[in-house]
Amino acid sequence: MTMWNDLKEIFARSGRYALLCPILFLIPVGLEMIQHAVEIRGGMYVDADGMRAAGDDPLRMAMGHLKVVALFLVGYWAARFLVFGDDPAAARRIDPRAVRLFLPVMAWGLFWLLAIQDGPLIAGALGIASATSSIVLLSVMIASLFFEPLLSAWKTSAAAANPAIGFVGSIRLTRPVYVRALGLSLIAMLPLMVAHYALAYFAVGQSSALVWALMAVDSLLVGYMGVTMIATSYVIARRVADRAGIDLAAAGPGRPSAKAVMA
Repeated sequence: MTMWNDLKEIFARSGRYALLCPILFLIPVGLEMIQHAVEIRGGMYVDADGMRAAGDDPLRMAMGHLKVVALFLVGYWAARFLVFGDDPAAARRIDPRAVRLFLPVMAWGLFWLLAIQDGPLIAGALGIASATSSIVLLSVMIASLFFEPLLSAWKTSAAAANPAIGFVGSIRLTRPVYVRALGLSLIAMLPLMVAHYALAYFAVGQSSALVWALMAVDSLLVGYMGVTMIATSYVIARRVADRAGIDLAAAGPGRPSAKAVMA
């Protein structure tokens, strides 16, 4: 399968999740919109000074954390939806085995959330110079960007209640196709990230009505982007699992394999 076909599948099936699982899809969207409401109330989009001043608003940061936690849950819901043949019931099902396997995935995500979003605050409290903490933060973000594709199979199989891969196994299985996995991740996510930040910068100085409209669009974009991230991990996981002869859906009783699902 070519990378173009992979990308078509990622975007198409992310949209299918949004259509077939609207409540699950709208949970992070709603939290993102609440965060934007806090930003608008704080004058973040009035001008450049307002954007800088509102950036450290504690309420805004708290809502940002809640939104990211909701996106972690999307990792469970969307991965199950994809693995089990675009099945909304599988996405909604609370499988005790899957929850047990997915908790370490969420713990891993929380670690990076604290490192990236709260790193500067922690560094300031410890008396670390701002320039030093910025360099460390940038290094951590780059390391995360390059390392995360290696964990796609672990995250996806955990959500599917399949213990056949694991953290170390995911790294081992993905190494032979790492360059392709990294390239697919970057190509799938970077345009959406650029659009996300462009909406925020374009909103600065605009009328109140336009700012609200742009932030509504951005909230939907963030929700879709979260699913797209999981769909990218799923496509990588399926590829490496197929190479190893592992069926990601094997742990789902009565569920079809997703190998033949149309992109």
